Amino acid sequence: MATKAERVHAEEQKHGPTPKAKKRAKAKKTRAEKLSAPHDNAHAAEKASYAREAPAADGKKSRKSSRSSANRAKPDTNLTLREQRTKASPEARFRRSKARASRVRGSKASKGSAAP
Repeated sequence: MATKAERVHAEEQKHGPTPKAKKRAKAKKTRAEKLSAPHDNAHAAEKASYAREAPAADGKKSRKSSRSSANRAKPDTNLTLREQRTKASPEARFRRSKARASRVRGSKASKGSAAP
């Protein structure tokens, strides 16, 4: 035996959407409208490091402004990459290794040497 809710649901399916449901569906945004919303968000513009570039008078966009994000490359990227390169260089690795192997003040003996 069907419950009251199941009977109501079956009736709705027979007769189609109510005028109220039609109005609600009409007010909903389409997929295209939903996807364009984040790009036009005023809050996002306030939080951005750099403002989105306005198109030229002829409507043509520069390559940078046509990318998916105006803030894709952060200004400290080059600094971060340079630091990683210096830390991972053979010279830096050698210095760290030498420091680890050397005798520390107060220790009995270094790791590499034998005790007398």
